[in-house]
Amino acid sequence: MVITGTRTGIGRGMAEHFVNKGYLVAGCSRGAATLEMEGYQHVQVDVCDERQVRQWIRSLQNGYRHIDVLVCNAGLAPAALLLTMTPGEVLEPLLRTNVSGTYYVCREVAKVMMLQRSGRIITVSSMAVGLHEEGTSAYSASKSAVVEMTKILAKELAPLGVTCNVIAPSMVMTEAVEALGESVAARALQKLTIKRTLTIEEICNVISFFAAPESACITGQVIHMGLVS
Repeated sequence: MVITGTRTGIGRGMAEHFVNKGYLVAGCSRGAATLEMEGYQHVQVDVCDERQVRQWIRSLQNGYRHIDVLVCNAGLAPAALLLTMTPGEVLEPLLRTNVSGTYYVCREVAKVMMLQRSGRIITVSSMAVGLHEEGTSAYSASKSAVVEMTKILAKELAPLGVTCNVIAPSMVMTEAVEALGESVAARALQKLTIKRTLTIEEICNVISFFAAPESACITGQVIHMGLVS
């Protein structure tokens, strides 16, 4: 299993969860590893860098010969800013990480899975796409792009036995969310259908569902957690 953005937060939790479930997990982030477990391999890769991504995935293909599951988790989530107040220095890194980074990783892993004629690609969107909340225009645009990208990739890879699906979690109490402050988090929770935070285990349960052999006919779908969209 390949998971991007595993240094902190949800990604680190995913990596730990799936190693404990018996998966061999290859993770990456721009920074050094914070997780050391047997069955987990970490490399420093900037997913915005096309060359680094290509080299990383090729090394995994050479080392493991097979990639069963990809979870594209790496992403940025900036503080809320109205569109008219969002400068390019906020917008451009966001689009590079959330859109280009997801695109590069999906593209390179898809090449491996096409040769295998099997595999599961799971991308990560956000509750923000369904809430249309003021101040999230840049972030929501990037995560909407991830959804559309994944649905098109699902059609392209379906004849080759590869499924592509999206998970759109609501709020998980990570360091990034805590940094926004209690009032911001409380206001966001009130807009959800299920007004509580998620656990890593709940998110991993949906990933396991998409990854299961019995889910071979499920592709191009988005599962919203905590929200009726």
